[in-house]
Amino acid sequence: MLTDIYGSLLTEKQLEILSLYFYEDCSLFEISEIMGITRQAVHDVIKRSLNLLEDYENKLAIYSKLLENRDKEKEIKSMLSENRVDEALQILHEIVEN
Repeated sequence: MLTDIYGSLLTEKQLEILSLYFYEDCSLFEISEIMGITRQAVHDVIKRSLNLLEDYENKLAIYSKLLENRDKEKEIKSMLSENRVDEALQILHEIVEN
């Protein structure tokens, strides 16, 4: 998920390697063959890229906010189905203010 959010902040090579690893389910050996680098280099790129993605999330917290807003969305839907409109509006105001 972090790749989807912050992937554009990685280099093309980092993004390509992560895509091959996670989305294409390629092994380190397969990626090394495709990219023309060693398996160790592939491992290092994956590790560094994942660390970068985690650092971006720690600083920007976009994914955390997304999850939090999804929970609030469920809560709002529940409140609206129970005709608790004022409470639902209060949560919406909190979301907008943050």
